[in-house]
Amino acid sequence: VWMSVVSLLSSLVLVAAESSEVLNAMGKGGSADADRIMLDPSIRDWVLVPILIVMFLQGVIREYMSVLLKDPKKTELKTIESMSQIQRSKRLRANGHNIPLEAYEMRKRYFVEKAFKAPEQKEGEMPQMPAQDPTAMMGMLKQNMGMMMIPNMLLMGWTSYFFSGFVIVRLPFSLTAKFKPMLQRGIQLTTLDVSYVSSLSWYFMLFMGFRGLFSVVLGANSATDQAKLMQQQVQGPAGPIQDFNKLNEAEKTELEIHHHEWVTPSAESRFKEVHNDR
Repeated sequence: VWMSVVSLLSSLVLVAAESSEVLNAMGKGGSADADRIMLDPSIRDWVLVPILIVMFLQGVIREYMSVLLKDPKKTELKTIESMSQIQRSKRLRANGHNIPLEAYEMRKRYFVEKAFKAPEQKEGEMPQMPAQDPTAMMGMLKQNMGMMMIPNMLLMGWTSYFFSGFVIVRLPFSLTAKFKPMLQRGIQLTTLDVSYVSSLSWYFMLFMGFRGLFSVVLGANSATDQAKLMQQQVQGPAGPIQDFNKLNEAEKTELEIHHHEWVTPSAESRFKEVHNDR
């Protein structure tokens, strides 16, 4: 992985001798060769590579910080009981043909009249909506603050303060002028070619483009995946909230309309039919 990263960076950086005459010719509007500036090799060693190493190390540190800041998921006993009742009802509908009608009706009566019975509500009382766990919400907020906002703000300030105004990379292909604000942040040169990248833009490119490298080094389910963290912010720490009252009512309806047929008494006749066919 490191060899591929180094070879990619080496192909992007233009190493040549210092030439102040070329820089003056670019400002005077020379030829196409004069518009091609030469980058000092020291910029690669003291600007480009340090930003690359720091961005990679902060991703590794963020992965281990997520393990320390992650709160263990706590599941309420009522939630476990509701999920277990629904699973038992589904198994009864799937395998109920193996027990007699009396045994099936006894189990069906238990689920319909007791297990899936809607909670009684007082007159004028509004139905209770499923609420999120405030502890889980605080854990997600703490994790986002410790892994996304604070490190990114510090690194962006560090890059802007120490490496502001540097042109560190030239892309090996040409781009249109619409990409200039994105690739040359912090540099106010209208005559500079769009293919050159500033230090601050290099930081943003690494911030958005290290996802594939982190998935190889740290694993596909690493905490540095920005898309996964944004999805957790939308859905919540434990995914979408489930309303067990509606799930119980739906399973109760399925159980009430289910037709039971005991297959054990006809097992001998079915065995003879299969044996005769052979």
